Amino acid sequence: MAKPMSIMNVEVEKIKTARACLQKFRLKLLRPSVGALESGSADLMVAVECLTQLEPVLASRPRSRSLDRALHLEVADLRRELQQVNALFEGAGKFYEGWSHLLSSAVDDAASNYTANGKLSVPTSMQSNNVVVIHG
Repeated sequence: MAKPMSIMNVEVEKIKTARACLQKFRLKLLRPSVGALESGSADLMVAVECLTQLEPVLASRPRSRSLDRALHLEVADLRRELQQVNALFEGAGKFYEGWSHLLSSAVDDAASNYTANGKLSVPTSMQSNNVVVIHG
């Protein structure tokens, strides 16, 4: 008969489960989309629930060197996973912010191609043979 899982194993497994959920979300963020973010929110909720359950257990247990060492390693891995998720999430946000800026500029440019009386004028880019590149 298998022996019951020790407190240490429960704590370590909770952190491993949270890490696995973050890893799934990180992989989804490699190709960020609305669908990826929506399905990733479920992964994040599982990770948060694991960590929420773990917090009171850690606060109430006696200190142990072997337990502390195992947990310290798992928490360090969890922290790295969180940093990667955060970096990917920020990158996705910047990408979509830039994309929306480009799209809104295109809309603004399209509106400026009409004359005051509502007739389509020649687009500004077609009126010149010069190309202007701004690098900054």
